[in-house]
Amino acid sequence: MKRRRIISALLVFSMLLAAVSCSQEGGNSDRNNGEPDREIERETEALDLESNEDYFTFEEGKSGLKLAGLSEKGKKQETLVIPSGVIINCTLKAGKVKNVYFESDDDIDLKLLLSCSDTIETIRLPANLTKLTAIDSCPNLKEITIPEGVTEIPNMCFFSDKSLETVIFTGDVTIIDDHAFKSCESLNDINIPDSVTEIGREAFVGCMSLNTVTLPKGLKVVGDNAFKNKEDGIETFVVPEEMELEKWDKDAFSQGESEYTVKVVKGSWADEHFEEVFYGNAVKEYA
Repeated sequence: MKRRRIISALLVFSMLLAAVSCSQEGGNSDRNNGEPDREIERETEALDLESNEDYFTFEEGKSGLKLAGLSEKGKKQETLVIPSGVIINCTLKAGKVKNVYFESDDDIDLKLLLSCSDTIETIRLPANLTKLTAIDSCPNLKEITIPEGVTEIPNMCFFSDKSLETVIFTGDVTIIDDHAFKSCESLNDINIPDSVTEIGREAFVGCMSLNTVTLPKGLKVVGDNAFKNKEDGIETFVVPEEMELEKWDKDAFSQGESEYTVKVVKGSWADEHFEEVFYGNAVKEYA
């Protein structure tokens, strides 16, 4: 495995030398317009994301090589690159890692690798990931990008990630499950995709920094207390004309004793069913 990586690194390095040589021969060509060669940048990034196997411990299993944990050297690293071609069988709680990357963009079962880490601040998930697992109780994680192939944010996925500020969706998520973002106290930037049809119970409870929420066009089901907050709650819901709910909890949008604004399109489904859907101190405003 080490030998494969060494050979790979040497091949990439030789490609870099060739690219630099061609660049010098061509001068400031029209192709580059004096800008750095993007191919070189990409290859450099690839070199930077080579995993160091000395940072991990491994076990041989019936189904393949298992990533069993961190070595003593690995526990001291602030940046880790998870090696490709392994089966995850550990967490990263034991070390001091702040930044987590993956050597390969291939789909992988993350299991509990990223759960309950007090130190993780940055995670770059594999581009071809199709299933999220728990990335909960990571108090220093500030931002996460959801890969295109992920269609569900599972139960308690980001529960109690108290520093999480921004969630970026790149694909067509359809379900945000129960408690998915519960107690994400710093969450202030989330653009829920229009592809979302279901938001589970207490999915956004305790998101006290979330001031404005634009509901997805395709939303059909909203669970118990999905957006409910008792204090410092959501101030404004923006409801698209296309949204037509099929099932909802009466307290799904309630902000306790606080008044909140709901912007609807005149004559839309939300306008006509306003009193049925938006309980509590909701104030209708036409968008």
